[in-house]
Amino acid sequence: MLWDEALWQEIEPWMIDLRRQIHRRPELGLDTPETQRLVENALDALGISHSRPIATGVKAVLAADKPGPAVLLRADMDALPIVEDNDLPFKSEIVGRMHACGHDCHTAMLLGAARYLKAHEEALRHPVVLMFQPGEEGPGGALPMIEAGILNDPPVAHAAMVHVSSDLPYGIIGVREGPSMGACDDFTLTVFGRGGHGSTPHVGVDAIYVASLLIQAIQGLVSREQDPFDPLVISIGTIHGGFRENVIADKVEMTGTIRTMTAASRARAVARLRTVVEGVASAYGARAELAVDPGYPPFVSEIAWARQVKEILVQELGPERVREIEPTLGVEDFAYVAERVPALCLNVGIVGEGFTTGLHSAGLMVDERGLKAGAVALAALALDA
Repeated sequence: MLWDEALWQEIEPWMIDLRRQIHRRPELGLDTPETQRLVENALDALGISHSRPIATGVKAVLAADKPGPAVLLRADMDALPIVEDNDLPFKSEIVGRMHACGHDCHTAMLLGAARYLKAHEEALRHPVVLMFQPGEEGPGGALPMIEAGILNDPPVAHAAMVHVSSDLPYGIIGVREGPSMGACDDFTLTVFGRGGHGSTPHVGVDAIYVASLLIQAIQGLVSREQDPFDPLVISIGTIHGGFRENVIADKVEMTGTIRTMTAASRARAVARLRTVVEGVASAYGARAELAVDPGYPPFVSEIAWARQVKEILVQELGPERVREIEPTLGVEDFAYVAERVPALCLNVGIVGEGFTTGLHSAGLMVDERGLKAGAVALAALALDA
């Protein structure tokens, strides 16, 4: 791609300042109006036209008059309901909210790429769509933006997103070919027994005992039924039941999550979970209700596109700064985009000076020097793909 180091020297501190502004004012879910306004103001200052496909989503287009299908670049904007445990001059100003997954960095990186691409818009050979999305942490903003037509005008042929990585040093970009991230299905499992006195358990049906058997049986689905080369994780996250020490519990409620890498494993795991839950509960005289909340689908990076992207990044960044990474059972609603067009994730290293801990942590601090690598990677795809 065209290399304009003087411009990158201007963009880097500008990106970091934007990231810190976003970090101070974290917003949750689809309710991201303040972040949306910051993005729109930045785009206005750059002279980039934009629109709102959904209430708090932003779509911008560069080189709209160029022929051919477009490349879409995406950043998510929402935060997490976490109390920040950092002493930073730009610490979250809203108690109970924090950019603990790095979406503030993602938004700043895409704006940095947008600034570079606008300065070199004449060199673009095709349109570039910028997708600033709310709600990735839930309830999901990618699908509503797709349904609103973000892939259609101009038609999108390839797509890429950025995500910070606490497994990579700053300046490194990780790319994955094929299955990249998992599918997620959350569930609520309620066991109904029959209460009684703790001194006469044979008179009742102990919902706590049945729940304990169910937990063991559910783990057997992973350890004894699943191909170990086809990942499956079923985790029980909460369990609540009982009244006091001498009362047989008549009800226990559990919540959990199912993580898989393929559609086939996803369907099989849910079906077998229902069978086991009903069978075990019935065998011990109890009744169980299972409610499954389908989450995001598996994210599969199209192999040919991933290989092309790696070639571009090796050329622009150098082979020592591009790595093939392992898949993860973390989930991502950009998977809905990947179901429709070839797509992939650029994993941007943030480990370095000041880094503390992994993502989704109250103590997360990133090495902000990583932002430049992510923005350069996005700009390179737009110019060279």
